[in-house]
Amino acid sequence: MKNTIIKLTATLSFGALALSGCDNFDEMNVNKNALQTTNATSYVQPITFGLEYALLERSFDVNSQLMQYTVQAQTSAERIYNYRFNNSIINYFWQNIYRWAGNAETMRVQAEKDNDKTGLAIACILKVLTLSHITDAFGDAPYFEAGKGYTEGKFYPAYDSQKEIYRDMFEKLEQANTLLAEEGTDFDMLEDYMYDGKVAQWRKFGNSLYVRLLMRVALKDESDPAGERLGAVSKLNEIFSYPSVYPVFESRADAANVKFDKNVNAQYTPFHNTRAGLWNNNMICERLMNEMYDTSAGLKDPRVSLYFDKLVGVPTQITYNELMGYFDTAAHYRRNVIQDRDHFPLMNYSELWFIWAEAAYRGWIPGTPKEYYVKAVSEAVFEWTDDPDADLTSFLSNPKVSIDALDGEEVLERIMTQKWISNFLVGIESWCDYRRTGYPEMPVKALAANDGILPTRLRYPADEEFRNRDNYFEAVNGWLGGTNNMTTNVWWADHTNKRK
Repeated sequence: MKNTIIKLTATLSFGALALSGCDNFDEMNVNKNALQTTNATSYVQPITFGLEYALLERSFDVNSQLMQYTVQAQTSAERIYNYRFNNSIINYFWQNIYRWAGNAETMRVQAEKDNDKTGLAIACILKVLTLSHITDAFGDAPYFEAGKGYTEGKFYPAYDSQKEIYRDMFEKLEQANTLLAEEGTDFDMLEDYMYDGKVAQWRKFGNSLYVRLLMRVALKDESDPAGERLGAVSKLNEIFSYPSVYPVFESRADAANVKFDKNVNAQYTPFHNTRAGLWNNNMICERLMNEMYDTSAGLKDPRVSLYFDKLVGVPTQITYNELMGYFDTAAHYRRNVIQDRDHFPLMNYSELWFIWAEAAYRGWIPGTPKEYYVKAVSEAVFEWTDDPDADLTSFLSNPKVSIDALDGEEVLERIMTQKWISNFLVGIESWCDYRRTGYPEMPVKALAANDGILPTRLRYPADEEFRNRDNYFEAVNGWLGGTNNMTTNVWWADHTNKRK
């Protein structure tokens, strides 16, 4: 039954392709073989599954190498760990995320047509979820007109400022919370493998996503003139203080885990058919290994046996020939654990606690950073361990994990380092955290391209110059100063309240 439902609903996705600009949109936005009329909630499963599938693929190569989780053995010039990108990598991210944003927009239109308040609320959450990844990766981007080729004939959407995108995303998440609180009703579990159609859990996810995005902009928001702020810090405090009004994740069971199934073709992970040779080309970076396994400090993170197959990391930003010297001894992601894992998260429960730890450190919510940090690290371990009753006392008290002996900025660095460890293979979260805080520190070596700067954004796809020409050049000649570069800060990262 599940296999049948996925194939039926997934067909809908191709009727609402939402690439930002394309000459053949009239054909691409209508699939003559797809169902054009359906209920709004039938979009939920294909959107959540399709989005997570796309995020996993890019997290496995782009985010993993930028953020020094892995180093990929490549003989070509496309060495992401050296900040060199093939346009196909960028284009895949842009097109696939916009595809699912387009589906979310079509879902929203259908929900309004049917007066389906539950469908409308979840469509708002899904549209924010998808398009937040676009603006966080690229900066200013099509938003208000994006995904409306099929619904409104807008095939050449304008690029919108990131600040205004965030303003609208916050409004959509407020709307979703209100709708689900006042008029939300559970829907068919076969349309939603993530939460089985339970609106209480969707409401928690929407508000937890809200917390993530509020923290994303909070440092920049605080540095803006008072009359121009989005009120991110005060809203963070409000959500924290009033859980009955803004319920958030309360346990690991609430996490936004997308389900995969190695026995069902339509539910394979993106890694299911990856051969051993290609898998082993992705070697664990010493930057990550040294934070999880350090004999000199008596540290062995409980997750190392689940993350890795060996305990030897490799340096990043070295030549291919140098890298090959590590090939036989280097660690890799543990294939039998990760390749066919039965779920991967859009957002973990532990992430919420890391956000509260940072908020407490900055004095934005009551309490000490330690109480939230210990909970965050513990939950991050339990999200992977086979033993839910494991004693973490020794691990949490290790000097490379504990924050007891740390002062000032060292506390923040430790919080962000452990959050980075926990968020591997969670979209582009660790890259976003790095760009807004500067932590954890990512060493840059002489071989790095991009003027030795860890990319601040992804370039717009090369074909945008031809497909959406006027709007593309307005963006490039505006906020990017004339060059489609990877060194200009996106709006929320353009502040001085981070590691120098």
